[in-house]
Amino acid sequence: MKEGTKLVFVSMLVFYFLLSLFQANIHLPSSPIYLFIVLLAGGLALLVTCPILNFLTIKCNFLTFLVMGTLLLTGVLYLMKMFMVDFAINDFVFEGLRAGSLEIKKFTAPPIVSIVLVSFLSSFLMSVYKELDRKQ
Repeated sequence: MKEGTKLVFVSMLVFYFLLSLFQANIHLPSSPIYLFIVLLAGGLALLVTCPILNFLTIKCNFLTFLVMGTLLLTGVLYLMKMFMVDFAINDFVFEGLRAGSLEIKKFTAPPIVSIVLVSFLSSFLMSVYKELDRKQ
């Protein structure tokens, strides 16, 4: 119970950190209750990752937690995008980059790219946290 509560709390903090990094295209709810629900949904999605992997008879390690966490968070974020009040994910506009002979033109990415990117980064940070926090 204590480990699960700690994992949900850390997941909520990591999820909030990454959602706030993408403020240009992810609009978080202004109501504290709705914001808490969004963060709690992300935290609970990462909490149930290992039990789902164990149910599927897959060992919960860094790589499997990363892949399953990315899939679960992608689904949760997509559902929240569709049904959550005051939570929106818009197109991501990359303004371009020029570094010496390397030039990347301006392009627009659909919202699903932002969802997958935030999900992957959240799962990656939580996978690193779980590996570092594991008791020997």
